[in-house]
Amino acid sequence: MARLPIHWIEARTHCHATEEEERVLAALNTACPGKTLSREVVMGHFGNPLVVFRRRLATAEEIRVAWSRWKGAGVLAALEATLEERTDKEAVLHFRLDKQRAFLGTVVLASGGDPIDIRVKLKAFSSRHEETLEAARAALREAT
Repeated sequence: MARLPIHWIEARTHCHATEEEERVLAALNTACPGKTLSREVVMGHFGNPLVVFRRRLATAEEIRVAWSRWKGAGVLAALEATLEERTDKEAVLHFRLDKQRAFLGTVVLASGGDPIDIRVKLKAFSSRHEETLEAARAALREAT
């Protein structure tokens, strides 16, 4: 696989008071494998404690491993039709993975609430949205 046109990948998810942290971490590890992890305790809207887990992948190897996992699961192919809606003016591709399915070992796009949020910073050399889309298409081509 050639070098992907990606600067970094960030995954973020929440562990609610009714969830076990180990299970949420297992889901995160399935959805976005990597070594580094940050953990932050915050208060929810109703004063309930939430734990926010973040993982940032910055090395070519870490990015390749996650990208390959998403490719094998069919996630990247599913993103193609909605690339324009999923990329922003900062050249970031956004999508969500199903946290419950990830805990069970399957990586799929989320259709409901409580997801694992994924942000992919693309290597686009212009702020023009068309260049961002081309970088996203190039990344998806590398995956096929």
